[in-house]
Amino acid sequence: MSQDLFTDFETVRRYADQLDSDLTEDERADRLDTLRKFAEFVERTPDEMVAEIFNTQTRKYRKRGFYATKIKEFSEQLDVPRGQQVAKGNVIRAFFIANGRRVPPEMPEWLI
Repeated sequence: MSQDLFTDFETVRRYADQLDSDLTEDERADRLDTLRKFAEFVERTPDEMVAEIFNTQTRKYRKRGFYATKIKEFSEQLDVPRGQQVAKGNVIRAFFIANGRRVPPEMPEWLI
């Protein structure tokens, strides 16, 4: 999916609106591209991801474990240093937070 179509999703617009204004255009584009690649990785639209992680009727999380695992899998398959992998995962977590949902952070290796 192209970046232009990707930013048409309501959840992506909400996330993009909350990105720090001190980010450069390249940094903003990189974060949106990371989110787009993650959506492709899990084969869902951003709106679908936000809708399915939390059941609004029961007010309970449904797929938080699924997304925590997928964020880890996605980050680990990137060919970048470990610190950048964690940062990419945090971009995805920030997307969920911007949309009123929370995915717990990955536990540091030294705590496992």
